[in-house]
Amino acid sequence: MKRGFTLIELIFVIVIIGLLASFAAPKFLTTKAHASSASAKSIISSLRTAIETKHGEYLIDDTIPDPYPKTLDDTEANKSGEKLFANILKSPVISCSPTTGSDCWYKEGNTSTTADYSYKFNDDDILKIRYNNTEGNFTCLEGSGTMTQSACEEIIN
Repeated sequence: MKRGFTLIELIFVIVIIGLLASFAAPKFLTTKAHASSASAKSIISSLRTAIETKHGEYLIDDTIPDPYPKTLDDTEANKSGEKLFANILKSPVISCSPTTGSDCWYKEGNTSTTADYSYKFNDDDILKIRYNNTEGNFTCLEGSGTMTQSACEEIIN
């Protein structure tokens, strides 16, 4: 007598594996979105810390007329010669373009009082913020992927 599995038993096992996979797949997709959101919150928090630090330096040094950094670009150095965000962010504020790179910053445009930046998590998820250099705060712009307006508001508040 041969020992083995019948066709019905094999089909039953395949169906159970398929059902388990269908329950797990959505969980993996939401986990990715939550990770992007947590990363964005950390980045914005780090930027706020750097801005407040620079603001404090500006208040101590009365010769500087602007109360907040003009831009988030890593072009300004502090009194020790260190760049504003070099030791805070894992990638410089301007480190890629809209068409290349991921997990990086690029600048969208600016005026005398605001500058628009995008943080590109990957090709789908892009957080877009506006930095106001007269108040030192952020507002949300239209993002993409999981970085919708409501997701952005949750991140920056």
